[in-house]
Amino acid sequence: MTRAVFRRLLGAACCIGALSAAAQPSATPHLPTPADFVALAQVGDPQISPDGTQIVYGVATPQGDGKPAHSQLKLIAATGKAAPRPLDGAGAANDAGAHWSADGRQVLFLSDRKLPDAGEAAKPAAMQVWRADADGRNAKALTRAAGDIAAFALSTDGAQLAYLATDPPSPAAQARIAAKDDAVEVGHPTLFKRLWVQDLATGQARVISPPNLQVQDVAWAPDGRTLALRVSDDTTLSGYWYQSRVVLLSLADGTLSAPLESLSSAFPLQFSPDGRKLLYGHIAPYGMVATVYAHDLASGKRVALAEDWPGTLWLARWQDDDTLIAQGLHGVRGEFLRVDANTGAWRTLARPQIAYPSFSTARSGRTAFIGLRDDQPAEVWTLDGGKLATRTDSNPQVAGWAHGQVRELAWNSSKDGRRITGVLITPPGWKAGTPLPTLVELHGGPGEAWWSGWMGSWHDWAQLLSTCGYAVFLPNPRGSEGQGHAFTELARHDWGGADFQDILDGVDMLEREGVIDPQRLGIGGWSYGGYMSAWAVTQSKRFKAAIVGAGVIDIGAMALTTDVPTYLPGYFGDPVTNRAEYDAHSPIRYVDKVSTPVLILHGEVDARVPLSQGQMFYRALKFHGTPVEMVTYPRGPHWFTEQAAGRDVQQRVLDWLQTHLQ
Repeated sequence: MTRAVFRRLLGAACCIGALSAAAQPSATPHLPTPADFVALAQVGDPQISPDGTQIVYGVATPQGDGKPAHSQLKLIAATGKAAPRPLDGAGAANDAGAHWSADGRQVLFLSDRKLPDAGEAAKPAAMQVWRADADGRNAKALTRAAGDIAAFALSTDGAQLAYLATDPPSPAAQARIAAKDDAVEVGHPTLFKRLWVQDLATGQARVISPPNLQVQDVAWAPDGRTLALRVSDDTTLSGYWYQSRVVLLSLADGTLSAPLESLSSAFPLQFSPDGRKLLYGHIAPYGMVATVYAHDLASGKRVALAEDWPGTLWLARWQDDDTLIAQGLHGVRGEFLRVDANTGAWRTLARPQIAYPSFSTARSGRTAFIGLRDDQPAEVWTLDGGKLATRTDSNPQVAGWAHGQVRELAWNSSKDGRRITGVLITPPGWKAGTPLPTLVELHGGPGEAWWSGWMGSWHDWAQLLSTCGYAVFLPNPRGSEGQGHAFTELARHDWGGADFQDILDGVDMLEREGVIDPQRLGIGGWSYGGYMSAWAVTQSKRFKAAIVGAGVIDIGAMALTTDVPTYLPGYFGDPVTNRAEYDAHSPIRYVDKVSTPVLILHGEVDARVPLSQGQMFYRALKFHGTPVEMVTYPRGPHWFTEQAAGRDVQQRVLDWLQTHLQ
C-alpha cells in the first residue's frame, strides 16, 4: 500500500471517528465525501415568464473523464407542486442562457444542438440561438452564425434578433494556423465580438458594429430602433471588467452615440419598459465597487440606486417604468429591495440566503431567484408578496447527508472598532464546551464574501470538514463585499494589514468562546484566500497547517503576468514605480519566517494567478527547509471544472488537516 493510499484511508477513518465523538445522532446519516460534492448538479439562471406563471432555469450535471458539465434547461410552474421538465429535443446537447419573449409565448436559448442540413452553405458554429414554444416544445434554430454566439436579445415586437458572435479567422489566417505559422502579436487583437441583427421573417443577418470594437453586452430599446451596447477596445478580461463604455446605436444608420457612461461595470444593460430610462453600472476608479444608475435618456438625469443601502448591490431588474427589484448582500445575508428608479430610494422586501446574483422579475413583482438553505445547495426559489418558497429539488440525495451547523457571526475590529461579519460551521450535533480542530477558510477577491447557507463544493470545504469533526470559520474582513463601498475599498494599499487583524480578532473571539482548539488551528483558501493563508504563516505562529490554493505570493510579479493586468494596480498603483509597496505586502519577502507545514494547490493553466506564483513559494520554502507539498493540475485554470480535480482538491485538504491537526 502506498503512503498516499494509506493516508486517504486514514483520513476517512478519522472523519468517521471525529463525527462519532462530536455527536451521536438518532439516525445514521450519510457522511458526504469529496466525490459526493463534485457530483452535485449546479442550478442557475432562473428566468420567470412576463406573466409570472413559469420559470425556465439551467441545470449543469457534472460528467467524468474531464468532460464539461452537461447543461440542460428545465421548465417549472412558478406556483403549485408540479415537477420540472426539460425542454424537448435536447438529448446530449447543451442548452443555456434562456430568455422569454416579451409576450411570454416563446423561450429563446443558446444551444449546440445539431442544425438542420443546409446543403452547400458554409458550416455554422456550434452555439446558436434556438426558439421553443412556452411549454418547451417545437424547438427550432433561428441562427446559422459563422462564430459561436455568446449572447443575444430579442426585440420587443419579436421581429428582430440581436446577437454577439466573435469574428471567425479569415481563410488566410486559418491556413497559417494549420501550418503552425501562428505567431501572436501581444496587445493587438484581431478577432472581435461583433453585433449582428437578424430579421426573423427573412432570416437575413447583417453585422452592425464596426470592426476592431468588442461588444460586451446588448439591449433593445422597446421601439426597436435603438440598441444600447457596452463596448471596449480590448478583447481581454480587463476590457470586460474595467475598461468598457456604454453607447447607443441607431439601427437606421449604424451610428454610435457619445458614451453615456465612460467607465462602465459589467452590469447588464436594461431599458425600462417604456424605453425612457436605461439601467447600467459605473465602476469606481479603483475597480473594486460599482454603482448602478437609472439614466433618463431625454433629460440626461442619472439616479444612483440604493446608494445609501449598507450592503453590496449585485443586480436589479425592472418591474415597471418606475420600479425595480434589486438583489444584493448585506453582511452574510442576501437581501431583496424595492427601488424607486426616480429617486433611488429603497425598502427591504426579504432577506433570504443567497450566494451569488441570479434572479428575474415578472410584471407582478413575483421573482425567481437562486437561493440556499443551511442544508440544501442552490435551488430555484420564488419571492412573492414577501413570501419565500423553494421550487426545485435538484439534489434530493443531500437530504440524507450529515450537515454541519451554520451560525452567523459578528465582532468588532480591535484596530478601529469596525463591525466584521462571518460564518461558523460546526460538526452535526456539536455542543459548546469541547474545543474543536478548526480551519479558518478565506474567500477570494478580496472583493467577494462568504454567505449564510450551504457551503459544499470543490472550493467551499465547510460542509465536508464539519462532518469530519472540524469547525470551519469563514470571516469577511475589510475588503469584502456586504458592508458598503467604503468597507470594500479599505483593502487598498493594505493586503495583509487590517484585513488580517480582522481575521485574527474573529479567531480570538472563537477561542474565548471555547470553539477553537488553539493547538489544532489551520488556515486555507483559494485565490486571495490562498494569498491570505500564505501571508498568515509568514506573520504568525498560531497556525499549525496552511493550504494555499492558487495563491498570490509575489503581488508585483502577478500584476505584470496576470490576464487581468488592471486588477492589482487598483489596490497598489503602478507595479513598477510602486514595487517597494507591492513587495512589502508579498508573502515571498517573508518566506524565511515560515515554519508551518504548507500545502500548495495550483492549476497549471491558471492565467489569473499564474502557476509561477505557487512554484516560487514552493521552492522558497524548500530552500528554507519548511515542510511543504505542492500539487498541480495539468488542465486546471483558476476555477476548476473537471470532476476529478475538484474531488482531489477536497481530499488533499482533508488529508492535510488530518495529518497536521488531528
